[in-house]
Amino acid sequence: MRQEPVAQGSCGKLLLSIVREGLGDRIVEITRRAGARGGTVALGRGRSENVIAGFFCVGDFREEVVLTLVRGEQVHPVMNALRAFGGGKEKSRQGVVIQIDVSQIVHRPGMGSATCEIVERGDAMREQTDKVLISIIVNRGCADDLMSIARKAGATGGTILNARGTASENDVKFLGIPLFPEKEILLILAEKSRSSGIFEALKESDCITQPGGGIAFSVGVEEIVALEKDLQ
Repeated sequence: MRQEPVAQGSCGKLLLSIVREGLGDRIVEITRRAGARGGTVALGRGRSENVIAGFFCVGDFREEVVLTLVRGEQVHPVMNALRAFGGGKEKSRQGVVIQIDVSQIVHRPGMGSATCEIVERGDAMREQTDKVLISIIVNRGCADDLMSIARKAGATGGTILNARGTASENDVKFLGIPLFPEKEILLILAEKSRSSGIFEALKESDCITQPGGGIAFSVGVEEIVALEKDLQ
């Protein structure tokens, strides 16, 4: 049975900026001047595309990941401000900005509407790139192995963030205090045509298949801006 088409809308965009260490605050400054309310900066670790260097842990480099949430009317000026530092290449030594669609936003009243208005998307905004963002959440120590597996399946590189799990009844306790499980988040920007192969490869890893091991998912990417010009 054919389903009737549903009108699509957007509440805003999540801008994921992955930049070299020390440039996160600069990204927040650029986006705030263009209308964004702020951003969240997390420390990460980039994985070198050089397999030999990665094996000896000398090809890694520190990165910062900036999460910026912008409402519909803010998207164009904020993205234009970031595009001013962009270029024609996909890879850059400065970093990359990934735009992802957001369907709902809830925030503290007094900072604008607590429920967002749906902004109808034009044809240009409805289109997506040929890339997807693969997010993998696993136990600490697994991200590097999964990056190697993903690279063999066609991925070119990734960023690893340190994290922790939340409290549960099954958590191990020390002196009555729950010990939260240490986690890692692996972010991979991959070609859409290669994503199925990457996921099939990830299924073979115990880091994913063992009970409580981890989870992997992907989201479509609407736009990518390679930051080539000096951000300092």
